[in-house]
Amino acid sequence: MKSLMRVIPGLILGAAAALAGVFLYGRIADSAASSVMRAPDLPSEPTAVITHIAGPVFVIREDEILNAEPAERLHPGDVIKVTEGAAAQVQIADKGSALLGGDTLVRFMRLIGAERRLELRTEILTGSLSYMVEQLDGDDSIIIEVDDTEYEVRGTDFIIVKGEQSTLLAVSEGTVTARGRGIGGETAVEANEQLIILDEGTGAEPEALSGENRALLEASLPLPAIPFGFREAPEPVLIEIITAPPDADIYIDGLKTGSGRFRGLLPENTVINVRARRRGFRDSSIQVTADSNQSITLELTPADIEETLGEAAAPNHLLARLRADYERSIAELLRRFADRDGEARENARLAAERALLEAAAAENSAALEIERGQSEILREELDSSQAENERLRDLIRQIQELTD
Repeated sequence: MKSLMRVIPGLILGAAAALAGVFLYGRIADSAASSVMRAPDLPSEPTAVITHIAGPVFVIREDEILNAEPAERLHPGDVIKVTEGAAAQVQIADKGSALLGGDTLVRFMRLIGAERRLELRTEILTGSLSYMVEQLDGDDSIIIEVDDTEYEVRGTDFIIVKGEQSTLLAVSEGTVTARGRGIGGETAVEANEQLIILDEGTGAEPEALSGENRALLEASLPLPAIPFGFREAPEPVLIEIITAPPDADIYIDGLKTGSGRFRGLLPENTVINVRARRRGFRDSSIQVTADSNQSITLELTPADIEETLGEAAAPNHLLARLRADYERSIAELLRRFADRDGEARENARLAAERALLEAAAAENSAALEIERGQSEILREELDSSQAENERLRDLIRQIQELTD
């Protein structure tokens, strides 16, 4: 019995030493990684370059699929593939920035025209693309294609989202000129306006920017830019943020930028506030000054039972998208019947109300199923926690019996 009691402290001390060694190794590894990091050089002429990456992002170039990296220079024909939950930012010299949201495919068809002028033409195959563009010179141009519609930019902040049944353009500043089949000609979308083009509709017209789409636009603004291609351009600093666990969401200055790992080029001495967040864990945050190349790990600690039970239910993005599609379809239906007689308008109104009721019923049913599933998960976690507590009590009783 006494020999057993001499062994137990040794095992505890050994485990503690091992944990300390792992912790020290992690710190040394982080320090070593920071010491060898080097910000890559940016081009000296106007072009398009990837500057920020969060989560898995790839460049599809001809028959190759390449891992995207900061300072990756894009070539005509390149397609950027941003996976679900990830994000990527492209800098267009000193002209502006483009942020690609999760689950997005964008083809960069043309970059530079005659006399080295910017002549950017991109095509959104799926997903979302938001721009923050400075006032362009007379010969510069930025054009975005979505299906049969072109969006021409002069200097503005906006987002384009290609959905399954429609395309949304929301503008916060400046003007975007849209032209194509879904518009029936050409129209200018001004600040605080939106344009919704249904795949099977025609004659779409600008309307006031909705609160929902204003929030979407504000949450999709590009991160601090690193302009290049001119004399006395700011020095780039490479910042890397890694989360543990590796699937935590990363927020920079309050805006979600992806998950797991962020790598970006920032102007020297830029200050950003970084927060890592994941359900079931406490948030971890830090303020970073881009005064040197840095690799930082944000570790999240698990939430306790009370905090876990108090967490709000995760938003159901699929339900939100279905509801938005219903509302757009109903708006198109009402518009088609707007010029008909009163009976037709009444039928359209009744059809719209019926569709809304059906959508609400489907949404409530799906939400109830989600809540039931979450309750079952929490009940299982609580049962598991109680079983673990009982096991620990048995272990303590056994140790006491051994010491007695």
